[in-house]
Amino acid sequence: MPKDGERVSGDAAYVRACEDGALFAVIDGLGHGERAAAASGVALEALAEAPERDDVRALVDRVHARLRGTRGAAGMICRLRGGRLQGCGVGNVELASQGTRVQWLQSPGILGASLGKVRIFDAQLAPGDRLVLFSDGVSPRFDLSLFRGMKAAEACRALMSRHRRSHDDSTVLIADIEP
Repeated sequence: MPKDGERVSGDAAYVRACEDGALFAVIDGLGHGERAAAASGVALEALAEAPERDDVRALVDRVHARLRGTRGAAGMICRLRGGRLQGCGVGNVELASQGTRVQWLQSPGILGASLGKVRIFDAQLAPGDRLVLFSDGVSPRFDLSLFRGMKAAEACRALMSRHRRSHDDSTVLIADIEP
């Protein structure tokens, strides 16, 4: 959702099923409005054009390179293969998990501008786990267990209605790990 008063959101979500799993991401173009949306669009194009075999580091490098010359973005990029999750969060996009605890450290920097040490996280997930990726337009002060039993789309709507920050663009992406 865009910031109140804006027509477009600078946040975007990306999901692609792959032969051996999935690729998903939340991108937060810096700022608001058309230029932030343009930056997010460039990042989504870079992810869509990436070969399925690319690992998370290659995906981060690809998005970072493609965003040069734009206002840049924060992003959480995740690759799921056979229950194994690898990901990287650059800037102020976060991940919460229910079930298996996923420990991650934010990588400092801005995709497309200055990228510090890239920190790749890794976790073995189990059926029934739920991952929630969200931009800084959503308050992280929520209890994920309150959304247990809700379908992913319903839980996204509930999170947005209860925890969205109206002064910022906001995005929530939920990935449920199925058997």
